[in-house]
Amino acid sequence: MRSLSFFLIVLPFFFLLSCDQGSTSEDLSTMALLGFIGPSATPSLEEKFQSAEAKTFYRKDGNIQFQDILIEYKLKESKGDTETVEAFLGNPSEIYFNTQTRQITGYLNQKEDKYQTNSIPFSYSDYSRRFKVILTIKQEGKVISYREVTTTPPSPPTIPPNSITLPAITYETKRSLIGGTEYQVIRVKFQAGADLSQFTKLDAYIGRPSIIALAADNYNVINYISATYYDSSSQNFLFLTPELNASYKIIVVGSNANVKGNRSIDTVPPPPPPSPCTGSVNAPAIIGNCSTHCLSVDLVGNQMNYIAKTNLDSNLEEYLSLDADSTTPSGGTGPVNLSWIEHFSPIGAGEYQTENRTFDVTTYAHSCIVLSSYLVKDGPNGFVDHYITGKVNVP
Repeated sequence: MRSLSFFLIVLPFFFLLSCDQGSTSEDLSTMALLGFIGPSATPSLEEKFQSAEAKTFYRKDGNIQFQDILIEYKLKESKGDTETVEAFLGNPSEIYFNTQTRQITGYLNQKEDKYQTNSIPFSYSDYSRRFKVILTIKQEGKVISYREVTTTPPSPPTIPPNSITLPAITYETKRSLIGGTEYQVIRVKFQAGADLSQFTKLDAYIGRPSIIALAADNYNVINYISATYYDSSSQNFLFLTPELNASYKIIVVGSNANVKGNRSIDTVPPPPPPSPCTGSVNAPAIIGNCSTHCLSVDLVGNQMNYIAKTNLDSNLEEYLSLDADSTTPSGGTGPVNLSWIEHFSPIGAGEYQTENRTFDVTTYAHSCIVLSSYLVKDGPNGFVDHYITGKVNVP
């Protein structure tokens, strides 16, 4: 259909050219312009990478020899919130990036820099293979920049003949929320002031305490879960695991051409965070002092109800405001809406209270509720306000 439209547009111009020998160069320019009418060009790729390099490391686990590949990169400027950095690993003759479709084909593995460490690791069971890595920046799933690097296979190290004692190690562990997922973060450090200058290689391995082990050569580690390298800038080995309550054994191996040494340490998981309902009371309950300002909570069957109360000793107050509100333990909207009263002079002495608020505990998803009340008075004694809050267990 597009070809037909183009033909119908161009045909009259051919007719004019054939009938009018005095056609000017403007006619030809018009024809040339029409010839270029077509789909808009694909936006050009940006150059967002300042640098990118591939480092390879030899690793032996039992009888299997691996190569660990670490892709490190720097950006010219910080990436946006909607941008991701992803790497694609493949054989040099098979992996391919089509700059027109922005699609990558023929790759073996793909990983994203989820933790924003400016590095992406790969592992492969054949340490002698060479790979091509296509490093990309994607915006809303579309590639906007890329960089290619080629790896060089690592050489198997010669096991150092002599042994040395490694400096003592310690660890720290905590829970941390990363990308919406909570992880156990483990950092292993050498003792303060340790001289590490003689070691050309420092690695750490993490595994199950009863499974991970040092091989008979006192150099290679077997049956581990993952390995990492010593970060000289942060001066620690870093491990991230989604197993929040797991204990691990970590083996650190250091070496140079002549000596090797190792240290191991067993970790204990960090304690769970305190419950958001710590300090909650059971209904029926009174929060505050009802002679001045309180919240009264009751539970009848599956129905929990509460009101805010205050007492005025005289009829001299010119303004009174009292409310009662509820939220979830995390600060979300409570199961019922705000209850609020307001009075202006003349205001008589006596007890004042908000409307009763009731909710069904079987439809409430949390184990406690946070109740609060705000009281404001204004009169001969000036402006007075008072705030109370408390948590109540929801069965």
